[in-house]
Amino acid sequence: MVAPYSPLIQVDGGEYFPPPYSVRTLSSTVRHGLIPVGILATASVISTIGLIGFISWRILNWRMHYKTFVGYNQYVVLVLNLLLADLQQAAAFLISFHWVNENYILAPHPACFAQGWLLHSGDVASAFFVLAIALHTFFTAVYGKRIGTKTFYGGVSGAWIFSYFLTGLGVGMHGSKYFVRAGAWCWVSSEYERDRLALHYIWLFIVEFGTILIYCLTFWQLRAKTSQLFAGQQVGHNLPNQATVEAVNRITKLMTLYPCVYVVLTLPLAAGRMWSMAHHGAQYSDTFSCVAAALLTSCGWVDAALYTLTRKALLRDTMPGHGGSSGRGRRGQGSSWEATELGQKGITHTRTVTVEDGMLRDTWDDPEGSDAERGRSLKETPTFMRDPSPSGSIDPILSGRKAGQKVKTEVSVGFAEMPTSESSEASERSRTSSSHHRRH
Repeated sequence: MVAPYSPLIQVDGGEYFPPPYSVRTLSSTVRHGLIPVGILATASVISTIGLIGFISWRILNWRMHYKTFVGYNQYVVLVLNLLLADLQQAAAFLISFHWVNENYILAPHPACFAQGWLLHSGDVASAFFVLAIALHTFFTAVYGKRIGTKTFYGGVSGAWIFSYFLTGLGVGMHGSKYFVRAGAWCWVSSEYERDRLALHYIWLFIVEFGTILIYCLTFWQLRAKTSQLFAGQQVGHNLPNQATVEAVNRITKLMTLYPCVYVVLTLPLAAGRMWSMAHHGAQYSDTFSCVAAALLTSCGWVDAALYTLTRKALLRDTMPGHGGSSGRGRRGQGSSWEATELGQKGITHTRTVTVEDGMLRDTWDDPEGSDAERGRSLKETPTFMRDPSPSGSIDPILSGRKAGQKVKTEVSVGFAEMPTSESSEASERSRTSSSHHRRH
């Protein structure tokens, strides 16, 4: 049976809830176990702040490094928000040093409330952005489409708003009794088991099992599509770009790492809490509590390490202009994005040109050229020059043509450049390609 919140106990001249909602003296296991928890939390805070600062600096100074605004790269934005959520979660466990120093955990207490709030909101926000990464990867890889910028950023804002709503709802209903000692740290009181489930754990389990299902479906669809493509079974106007298929496979594998890390590091604590609820509030050991906390607070530094190790590969496949020193003023130099296989094929930043009955319907001009250059027609300009925009299309991976539909071909055109001396040769290739489409 849950102990009442009274009578209050006196500690250092203040009044606090009685055990189990407060503890006057930490056990030896908790006192020593919270030290590695605090150290790992420190590592997560430092690594996430450093990486958030680096990404933010690149976003503000994108013209020095890329040919496209980094904020258009939705993969990077999702990882950035995941790191912000990890930072909150890690900051919550930094307060462990305070409990070790004072040798108690007391509620209501400012440190207890801060720890409970940061842990609850950070944990839920991390779950939402892990799910967002999975859904975004599925939508991009399977349907070959890019989420609209307004929809995307609306979803990002909604995830943060809903995270704080779930956290603040419990505080609004129960006040200072909501965040109290819960094992080796402060969190939702054991008196509110339904709130724990409805406002926290149900969302974690949805994410943990939902992401597994989403990625299984994603890989199944990609495997089927790749098999059709490489076996030559899919022919005609709907043949996807092979380089794009390969790039999507690479990106999907990279983005799978984040949900895998989340599930591995959060499942022990979530399973322990659910075991406690199933056994009428029985408490698991202090050792398990500290180990689970150490795993949970490691999300930050592990995610930061993952992005650092995979950043070059991710940007190579998703960021035009990525290639070290090849900035806006150095086009065509170095290992720029245009020189890579995907630079000519595209994934999130290719342009779609519609050819219907041999006639070119959709074209774009170079926004950076002179007025005369911007007014040139396709016949005069064999290449397509445009900084990719947030509404840019990608080569569809799963597409089809309805029965009775006119012959219509969508050709992915990468952000590429050709020297002026090669214009005649490029024009000849363009005429040959147009003739080929008319035969179909």
